[in-house]
Amino acid sequence: MADTESGSTSERATARAGESSWITFVLVLFFVVGVANVIWGIGALLDREYFEEGGFIFGTLTSWGWIAILWGAAQILVGFGLIQGSDLTRWVGVGVAGIGAVFWFLVFPLFPLFALMAIVLDVLVIYGLSAHWED
Repeated sequence: MADTESGSTSERATARAGESSWITFVLVLFFVVGVANVIWGIGALLDREYFEEGGFIFGTLTSWGWIAILWGAAQILVGFGLIQGSDLTRWVGVGVAGIGAVFWFLVFPLFPLFALMAIVLDVLVIYGLSAHWED
């Protein structure tokens, strides 16, 4: 009986450690995605030779640059909120990551590699926040 209880306890501890690792991964990833969006937005505003102006579904390079900066700042703020462990911030994080993925779908034709990377990171954030949050 004692072996069953200790085995059960160690399995729960291992599961909690795995969940904790996912949460840490998601927190770091949220900051990385937010900073990447801010950098992309600053680049869109400052380097007209690197980014092409045409080809957006709507808006201009300047407007998308500001959107990326503001969205990245929101992601960074949500990352700080996630450190507190609030369930409300968790669901806000899922929404922010989901909208972030949609944002990158809108600019996918212009920057396919960067957009694909950002979409994958946003999906990992959504997965980590929805499947591995400690109750």
